[in-house]
Amino acid sequence: MENRLANAWMTSPVITVTPQTHLTEARTLLAENKIRALPVVSENRLVGIITKRGLLRLDLSILGINSWNNNADLGESKIGDVMTHNPLTIIPESSVPKAARVMLENKITALPVMDKGRLVGILTNSDILRFLIAAYPELKKPIRVKNYMSDEVVTVDPETSLLEAHRLMGIKRIRSLPVVNGTELVGIVTRTDLMNSDPSRLVSHNNQELSLKILTQDVEKVMTRNVLTIDQDQEVVEAARLMLEKKIHVLPTVDKDQNMVGIITESDLFLMVVQKFF
Repeated sequence: MENRLANAWMTSPVITVTPQTHLTEARTLLAENKIRALPVVSENRLVGIITKRGLLRLDLSILGINSWNNNADLGESKIGDVMTHNPLTIIPESSVPKAARVMLENKITALPVMDKGRLVGILTNSDILRFLIAAYPELKKPIRVKNYMSDEVVTVDPETSLLEAHRLMGIKRIRSLPVVNGTELVGIVTRTDLMNSDPSRLVSHNNQELSLKILTQDVEKVMTRNVLTIDQDQEVVEAARLMLEKKIHVLPTVDKDQNMVGIITESDLFLMVVQKFF
């Protein structure tokens, strides 16, 4: 490929916020623009970053039954109070495979691109997928989904509570749980689904009973039905295309009989980029 540098694949211009931006406004920006990260800028200087995943962790960190805060109101909090300080960055001349390795090793979804102290772009998960799709023909031989999927899948049943799903994701360090009824795949629940149920909005002394009711409801209430899957014998580039088009980060994998045999994630595809294009 002619250009593997970040400046050819980064998103620019960049949507940013300031340390004084309220979390409610940050949520709106992320949702309306369908993005996962917002660099935080103060006086034309990058001072931090806030991500959709970070906001989710913040939401769920206050959901423990023994950690109620009488004054919990995340909507009134400001970005400067919760942002990640001194975020990892790259320069425009960094290679995309190198950036993918940094993102994979540090479990982050975006890298601000800095040129002489100035924010000029941001390289995101979606940009890495676009690179993979464009660079894939260089390999000149097919790479199958089964070569990069995980065949050890943590699943839940439809009656599992949202709180238990969150606990499992934390313990296993995963972002999604296929939902099975017996052996049938009936849905998938992600950290994003947990956030979209938005119990944090209700967390307060007066609303504790209502919040607990939300947290103890079944994952069936919030899971995605009609789950997109991919055959384990498909090429990985098809998984990348599906993830990019549908704005998802995970695909259950199935065999020729449509039985679930594994799961492939963005992280798995990033690993392929590092191994094949670095």
